[in-house]
Amino acid sequence: MTWARQLWLRLQTLFRRDRAAQRLDDEIQFHLEQQITENIAAGMSPEQARYAAKRTFGNPTFLKEKTRDTWGWRWLENLYEDLRYGLRMLWKNPGFTATAVLSLALGIGANTAIFSLMDALMLRLLPVRDAQTLVLLHIQSDFSFSYPIVRALAEQRDIFDGVAGFSGWVFNADSRGSIVAVQGAVATGGYYETLGLNPTLGRFLTEDDDRPGAPLVAVISYGYWERQFAQDPRVVGQSFRLNGVPVEIIGVSPRGFVGANVGSIADITTTVAAVPRVDPSSASLVGAGNFWLRVLGRPKMGVSVTEAKARLASVWPAIAERTIPADWPADRRKALADASFEFAAGGTGYTTLREMFWKPLLVLMAVVGLVLLIACANVANLLLVRTTARQREIAVRLAIGGGRGRILRQLLTESVLLSLIGAIFGVGLAWFLSRVLVAILSSGPMQVVFELAPNWHVIGFTSAIAIATGILFGLAPAFQATAAGPSPVLKENAGMGRSRSRLLPALVITQVAVSLLLVIGAGLFVRTLQNLKNLDPGFKREGVLLVNLEGRRIGIPQDLLDAVQRVSGVISASVSTHTPLNGSTWSEPAVPKGQLIPENDNAYFIGAGPGFFETLQTPLLSGRGFTEHDSGKTPAVAVINETYARRYFPGQNPVGQQLSAFVSGQRENLEIVGLSTDSKLAGLRAAPPPTVYVSYFQLTGNFPTTLEIRASGSLPQVASAIQKELQPKFPDAPIEVRALSEQVNAAIVQERMMATLASGFGALALALACLGLYGLLDYSVARRTREMGIRMALGARPGRLIGMVVRSAVQFVALGIALGLPAAWAASQLVRSMLFGLTPADPATIAGSALLLAIAALLAAYVPARRAANVDPMVALRWE
Repeated sequence: MTWARQLWLRLQTLFRRDRAAQRLDDEIQFHLEQQITENIAAGMSPEQARYAAKRTFGNPTFLKEKTRDTWGWRWLENLYEDLRYGLRMLWKNPGFTATAVLSLALGIGANTAIFSLMDALMLRLLPVRDAQTLVLLHIQSDFSFSYPIVRALAEQRDIFDGVAGFSGWVFNADSRGSIVAVQGAVATGGYYETLGLNPTLGRFLTEDDDRPGAPLVAVISYGYWERQFAQDPRVVGQSFRLNGVPVEIIGVSPRGFVGANVGSIADITTTVAAVPRVDPSSASLVGAGNFWLRVLGRPKMGVSVTEAKARLASVWPAIAERTIPADWPADRRKALADASFEFAAGGTGYTTLREMFWKPLLVLMAVVGLVLLIACANVANLLLVRTTARQREIAVRLAIGGGRGRILRQLLTESVLLSLIGAIFGVGLAWFLSRVLVAILSSGPMQVVFELAPNWHVIGFTSAIAIATGILFGLAPAFQATAAGPSPVLKENAGMGRSRSRLLPALVITQVAVSLLLVIGAGLFVRTLQNLKNLDPGFKREGVLLVNLEGRRIGIPQDLLDAVQRVSGVISASVSTHTPLNGSTWSEPAVPKGQLIPENDNAYFIGAGPGFFETLQTPLLSGRGFTEHDSGKTPAVAVINETYARRYFPGQNPVGQQLSAFVSGQRENLEIVGLSTDSKLAGLRAAPPPTVYVSYFQLTGNFPTTLEIRASGSLPQVASAIQKELQPKFPDAPIEVRALSEQVNAAIVQERMMATLASGFGALALALACLGLYGLLDYSVARRTREMGIRMALGARPGRLIGMVVRSAVQFVALGIALGLPAAWAASQLVRSMLFGLTPADPATIAGSALLLAIAALLAAYVPARRAANVDPMVALRWE
């Protein structure tokens, strides 16, 4: 028989079982009649011939089973039967099924949601050609390179098939008659060639486009083409305005590719060489002294990563000689020239989010793993209780010859089936939770966008965790159900064995211990967030509005501030180069006059205008702030903070002293006119850095510019009025007004995410543990109904029975707390660096968590206790 014939017979046996069975009966009957005919021809009577034929032919039932094993896939048929039987059993017990599925859906959904975000952030490959062969270049720990270095690397064709430099950008683009901010990128000419992409329309950027004086061109994303141009194929060749400058659209990138910066979308991509014309205030970025481009490279075919590194090391000194700025200090030039290149895996792109969130996500993955463990223990409890009702059924199956292995397989199939159903609902929950996570991340310094559609990573993870979960919580009940032979169970009044009664409390105690660990962890993260919110940052965040003017200094003299000052609700207004916790810093070397100016920067610098300290309500300890008289026509002045004063003017009054500093590359002498309190500038956790404030109106060149406005009344109304006042003065850029409190909150997005999610998962763990405790106590009361009826008949008062149940609950909780406290202490040491203002062994948090768990456990014990107190002795004595 050919393999095709065998396959056809097996498929018929599997999917057309009735027809295959009938055909087998007909064939057996045919052979039997043939044998009878032969026996009659040999001289036997019909009765003797039939008897002899049956004896020769053998047992038809045995032959049918053997034939079915040959024709079909027996294991698949058995699995099919197990699944059908399992579904019937689950359908017959809707309360049990709903409770178990809900527990598993919550546990599996939480795990899938966190893993989906980890996959999108760290594991998912870019949708480009042979993404696994891409490398991300860095020198030591610095992933940024200057534009001249990137161009020089791209020329090394014996090392790389392509080199791509890129960085995120924000463009002010025309959008149906209005100006909107659009997320984009600037890239070198080899960007698309290196990634190996094919355009949907038109062409991509090339090296010829990335040259000074080349026509201004851009590539738009597929999504932007859909939203803004309705997939118009004539879009190629059209011009639109970026930052007020006409730029030609030359192509549309393929669907699914939104840039190499993971977590953000590049709807518009233009060349690095176009930056000086598209954004003149950022023209200096294309110079040799600015390191800001990330670099992806594709090693030449046949060149290993090790060989590529060796070749690059040999040519780097010559590249460094012509690309490192000549005006850098000699030590700095030498350090960079002597540094070595490293290659990291580049197939997943680049993002700063990985460094920020890899540890929180790992902690959350551990948290949801523990939640799933509690859910498994909960379902195992339910299954153990449920096997009591099925003891007689299983005993009968064992008594009539059913194999223990066959019954174990059936019970495990039911468990896995239950877990798979929970996983299906869990995927829906994961879809919702993952988007909540992205929304929390987007409340930080940058808008975060992830493609969270399930891929084979997520599907494989969910399937694996569902099957493993089903086996994990199904093994113990399955073994317990078949441990005792049929004989004791078939006796009247047979109950659960001693080993089973020990297993149920052990599972509940484990749930209590793990839930205590999670509740303590949630308490630590919540208190960390609260401590950061209550921290005095050195300024008053409430009531302050910010307007970022995108580095433009045109029209920022006093008359603009006067116009803002006249807006209803405005108390004061000022201008500065940087604001607290805005994510960017400016540093320069500055020392008391007469000392040698160091080569490395030693102080934060902020250009501030008149009223800056008053607007932010940063107290001045002595001297004054800046006034309208501190302009380019007057001697340069500065205000320093306490940290700088303690370091360079210990025990002195710095007001009136002189500083020597480099300000934007020019050496200046600054008179200190004021001393301010410390402010948190780079982060709420970090100590205030030494800071020098200089007069904004004494600066030269292009600087980032932000307006600070303190207002009273309704901030949204004042913000709208300010936007209407300023927008006509900046027609090529959208004016956005935001609150300083939002900027401060964005600086603690990691802590807010941990507090929010840890609290949610802690509450879920607590609820599951209480559900498990309730189930155990309720089961115990049901098992002891006859005993309690006898106690009541002998005169026991209801309060005594309530005390019995409550004491059991207290014992379980006490043992769980005793196990959970050392586990919580050990686990909290691993997150010590994520805490602020408290220690991992914070007594208030631990005591509060234990008290919360105890109260919740007593509430869970209330219903079983009341049930015990309401036992009717007559009914109980007739029970069983």
